[in-house]
Amino acid sequence: MAGRLRVASDVGGTFTDSIAYDEGTGTITVSKVSTTPKNRARGTVDGLRRAIALAGADGRDVGYVGHGTTTTTNAVIQRKGALTAFVTNRGFRDLLLIGRQNRPTLFDLSVVRPAQLVPQELCLTVAGRLGPGGVEIEPLDEEGVRAVAAELAARKVEAVAILFLHSYANPAHERRAQAILEALLPGVPVCISTEVNGEFREYERASTTVLNAYLRPVMHDYLASLGTLLADAEDGLGLAGDRPVMVMDAAGGLMSVESARLKPVHTVLSGPAGGVVASAHVAGLAGIDDIITMDIGGTSTDISLIRKGRPEITRTNTLETVPIRLPVIDINAIGAGGGSIAWIDEGGALRVGPMSAEAVPGPVCYGRGGTRPTVTDANLVLGRFDGESRLGGDLGLDVEAARAAIMRTIAEPLGLDLVAAAAGILRVAHANIVRGIRVVSVERGYDPRDFTLVPFGGAGPMHGSPVARELRMPRVMVPPTPGILCALGQLISDLHHTFAETRIARWRPDGVSDALPAIRAQVDRAVRHLEADGVPAHRRRIEVKIDIRYVGQSYDLPIPVDIETAEFWAGLPDRFHAAHRARFGHADPSAPIEIVGFVVTGIGRIDKPVLPTLAAGTGSPAAGAVKGTRAVHFEPFDPTAPVTLHEAVVYRRDGLKAGDVIRGPAVIEEISATTVVYPGDTLTVHPSGSLIVEVAQ
Repeated sequence: MAGRLRVASDVGGTFTDSIAYDEGTGTITVSKVSTTPKNRARGTVDGLRRAIALAGADGRDVGYVGHGTTTTTNAVIQRKGALTAFVTNRGFRDLLLIGRQNRPTLFDLSVVRPAQLVPQELCLTVAGRLGPGGVEIEPLDEEGVRAVAAELAARKVEAVAILFLHSYANPAHERRAQAILEALLPGVPVCISTEVNGEFREYERASTTVLNAYLRPVMHDYLASLGTLLADAEDGLGLAGDRPVMVMDAAGGLMSVESARLKPVHTVLSGPAGGVVASAHVAGLAGIDDIITMDIGGTSTDISLIRKGRPEITRTNTLETVPIRLPVIDINAIGAGGGSIAWIDEGGALRVGPMSAEAVPGPVCYGRGGTRPTVTDANLVLGRFDGESRLGGDLGLDVEAARAAIMRTIAEPLGLDLVAAAAGILRVAHANIVRGIRVVSVERGYDPRDFTLVPFGGAGPMHGSPVARELRMPRVMVPPTPGILCALGQLISDLHHTFAETRIARWRPDGVSDALPAIRAQVDRAVRHLEADGVPAHRRRIEVKIDIRYVGQSYDLPIPVDIETAEFWAGLPDRFHAAHRARFGHADPSAPIEIVGFVVTGIGRIDKPVLPTLAAGTGSPAAGAVKGTRAVHFEPFDPTAPVTLHEAVVYRRDGLKAGDVIRGPAVIEEISATTVVYPGDTLTVHPSGSLIVEVAQ
C-alpha cells in the first residue's frame, strides 16, 4: 500500500536516529547510524533506508517524512554561516556590538568579547526614522539604500539583515528597503526584522534577524541536498514528489521545508525538542504528567521540565552568546554526553566534558582513532555493555583499548585502580547532570521529588537511576525506543506558526475594545498560514497569550487566554498576579499592570501514531527474554564506599511483557539504548511499553 509508512530522522552529533511507523500494522522499526559530518543529509538518508528496509518496504511506501537537524546549530557554533551584512538606522551602526550589559562572568578581568556574526565593516546605516508609535519622523533615504546595495555587491555579501527602530509598530521602511536590496542584489536573501520577530527590544530583534540571514544560505544548501537524496531512486530514498517533508522547530512543532528555508532561525536548538515532545506523549500514556527529561546523546545532555503534560516554552534564549527572541522549548543543555572526554585539570581534579569525541573519532572503544577516554569507555569497562555489544546494531566495541586509555590518562595519574577510575568518571558526569537538573527545577521553585525522571537518548537509560537517587526522585521512566525518541517526536508533533506583536499599554477595564482587533488580526494571520499548509479547519487550533508585567518591570509573563469568552479581559489581573506569585514567590495585587503584547500560535493537528501495547506477562520475564548474566560494577550512593561487583541478569527488551517485574541489578538491552537497573531498584514493564523503575533510596 503506497504511503503506508511515516518516517522521521534526527541528526545528532554522534549518531543519526531514524524511525519508520507502519500505519497499517502499527509496527515500528528503528535504525541508528553514525552521523556523516561532511554531508549530514547522507547519514539521514542512509538511516531512513535502513529503518524502511527493516519494515519490509522501500521509499515508494513512504507517505510522510519528519526531520530534525543540527545543521543550523552547528553552523552557529562553528561560525560557518553566510557572509552577512547588517543594515540599520543612521547613528546605530554599533547596535550589535554594544548589545546588553549582561555579563556571564562579571568579575572576570580577562574575559574576551566573542566575535559577532556580522563583521563591523559590514554594519551599514541609512537615514530614515520612525517614532515609537510607528509615525514617520524622517523619510527613508532610498538613495542611501541603493548606495548600500552597491557596497554590499562589491563586498560579495551572501545575506543581508535589516532592522529599523520601531519597525514593529510600522514595517513600511523595512519592507521598502528590502524591496530595493532584493532588486539590486539578485540571489542574495534579505531578511527584515518584522518578518522574523515583530516585537520590541531592538537588540534581541536585530540579533535574531541577523542569525536568520546568517543561516539562510546554509539551510538552503542543506535542504537542497537532502531533497535531492530523498528523491533519488538509486542512491537515495526514491520518495515521491508529493510526499510532505516537515522540519522540527525549536518550540516543539513542525514547519514545512519552505518555511525552514525562509526562517531557519526557528530550527536552531530544535534538535532536542522532538525528544521533549515525545517524552510528554509517552509519559501521558503511562499516566504520568509531571516529568523531567534527561536526553543524553553523544555530545550533550539536554534537560527540560514538563508540568501537566506540557513542555515549558520560553521566548528568550542564547546560542553561543547570540541572543534569540523566538519561542523555544525551555531546555538546559550541558556538555555531558556519552562521548564527553574525561581529563585531569591543572589542580589534579577529575573532570568530564564539555569537550566531546563526537562521531569522529568517537570514544576510544569505537576503534576510529580516538585516544582520550569518554563516558562510553567508562561504561564499557564497568560492564554496562561488553565487547560483544553492538551499538546501533553493528558498531563493535574494543574493551581493551578503553581499559588502556582510562588506565593511562586517569587511573595512573590519580593513583587509582582501573575500576575506581572508571566509576569516578561516571560520578563526575552524574554530578554535572544533577546540577543541570537543579537549574530547571530547584532554581525555579520546583521540587525534583515531585517529578519522574525520563532518561532517553543513546546513553540516557544507563544513567537514570544514579541521577534520580542523587536528587531523591522516586521514579524513573524509560520510554520505548529511548535512543530514537527525538525522531519519534517528529511523528507526534503538530504544525506550529507563532506570531508576536508588541502593544504596550496599561491594562484598563475598557481596553478590550483596543486589544481584541489586534489579537484577531494575528489570529487571521495564523489561520492563513495553516490554510497555506493545507490544514483543514477541523484540525486547526489557535492559542492566544497576552504578555503582561507590572508597570516599571523589564520582563513580562505570558498569560494564556480564550478570547471567545466574555470574561477573558476582566480576569487578566487576577490571573497575572497568580502567575507572578507562582513564578517568583510574590505578587502585588494593588500595583498597576500593563499589557506588553500578544502572542498567537496556530496549530495544525496531525494524526499521532498509535504505539503498540504490550501483551500481558506473568509477572516474571519469560526465559526467552534472558540473554544471560554479566559481571557489572556499580558505584554505591555513598561516595566513600568502594565500587561493588554484581552478577547482573541481561534481558532483551523486546522479550519483556506488560507486568513483568525485574529487580536490580540487571541490564536491559535493545538496538537504540541500554538500561541499567541498579541494585535495590525494582523495574515494572508498563503496558504502554515504558519501563517504570522504583529507585532505591
